[in-house]
Amino acid sequence: MQAPLHRASFTKFNLAALLKIASSYKVLVFLRFFIAIVGGYAFTSASIALLSVVLPIAKQDAVLFCVSISILIYAIVFIYAFAIKSLKTVWISILLSTGLFVGILAVLKDWL
Repeated sequence: MQAPLHRASFTKFNLAALLKIASSYKVLVFLRFFIAIVGGYAFTSASIALLSVVLPIAKQDAVLFCVSISILIYAIVFIYAFAIKSLKTVWISILLSTGLFVGILAVLKDWL
């Protein structure tokens, strides 16, 4: 004779806890995608703007080179956003480095 299925693990408390974990996981994944897309775009544009000013070649060649490698930079930042375990580390590193690049660019271009 077959034993009846035990359904005690699916009580309301356990189901609520499971939904809470699932929703927080979805939020964490959303935040990683957000920093990968928006932060990656900001990081890439700040880095190629700085590189086009700093490179010791003709201005049009520097711009063309930076536009060419911008896809590589964006892909690396996107992969970085999902490779690092701590979400806080990802946010801090991308935002601080973007701010640093913009600050250096502002000093070099005399925007301040």
